[in-house]
Amino acid sequence: MNWHLTNIPTETGSISFDYRLNQYFLVDNLMGFMLGNNSGAEVHNSVIEDRPYYKKNYQTTLFKTEDGGLSFKKITVGKGTLSKMTKDTQGNLYVIKEVYEKDNTPPQYTILKSTDVGETWQEIGGFNTQKIFNVRFYDANKGIVSIEKGKGVELLKTIDGGKTWETLIVKVKGVDINDPFFINENELYTTYEAEDTNATATVNFNTGKTIVHQCNLPKGYRFDVFFNDDVTGNLYSEVLKYGELHPLMLYNHTTQKLITYDFKNNRDQTNVGVNISGNYIAVLRSDNGKIFYYYSKDNGKNWIKESLPDYLADSHPIALYGKGLVWVKSIRNLYNLQVRKPSFQN
Repeated sequence: MNWHLTNIPTETGSISFDYRLNQYFLVDNLMGFMLGNNSGAEVHNSVIEDRPYYKKNYQTTLFKTEDGGLSFKKITVGKGTLSKMTKDTQGNLYVIKEVYEKDNTPPQYTILKSTDVGETWQEIGGFNTQKIFNVRFYDANKGIVSIEKGKGVELLKTIDGGKTWETLIVKVKGVDINDPFFINENELYTTYEAEDTNATATVNFNTGKTIVHQCNLPKGYRFDVFFNDDVTGNLYSEVLKYGELHPLMLYNHTTQKLITYDFKNNRDQTNVGVNISGNYIAVLRSDNGKIFYYYSKDNGKNWIKESLPDYLADSHPIALYGKGLVWVKSIRNLYNLQVRKPSFQN
């Protein structure tokens, strides 16, 4: 068994409520981050200090590990909260930072960039009070952000590292511009929905020209989150239909093929997370509230089941990477991170 419980130090000494963690982000088998804010500690401090609690007092929280999650150090980058970390092809990291200047006004959003694996951060874009849904960079120069505009979303692009931005116009209706991402230097990839059609689309970064790819999913099925095979680089999504019992289905966007696995699927079971690394397939699955880890080392022909050390506190955030690295929260103490470290046998 490769599972460990890692205790994350608290600010107040309370059992489990100092931090709100918005995302776990794994760079590789050793490097990873947990990011959010210390809103729980702010509530605690307001009680101790006999004052109202203020959102504007939140401190950003960034926990960094270099041993796969067995130990962490804490990094703070000022007031606010952090979310949606991404990485470009040159290893630079990006996060969205949200700050409340006043409790009764909308938060302000900006983008922070790190060129030294999260040790230091610099602001690269200011967008007033507009909400930022997504940030993606191909390299240090080419990037996109999706921001709130009126009641809709606007896609912006930069070719100078965020110094200047211009609108990237996508004329095809049904293309999701909330969270597109780079598949190469000149193309973005995202989902497309129209009537009963769930498909994908590529958007040219330079011109906005869009091509829709018909994926021939069964009626009513849709794509879940996108993830890459860290061995082959192939792009995958789990394919889901809520309310219907069906086997594990993964769509390989690189080969444009839907793969169905002979994977035990009973009522009251739902997949919490899926990952692929070469021949290795990993599935976190909820079975009547208890989470189990399943993995296959032979492309899904045979499956091994493991119990986690503790119950899962919440299905978000979680992270899976490579051949067996897993991060999930613990229900008994939210600072106890349940970590599965890969073994050489996997």
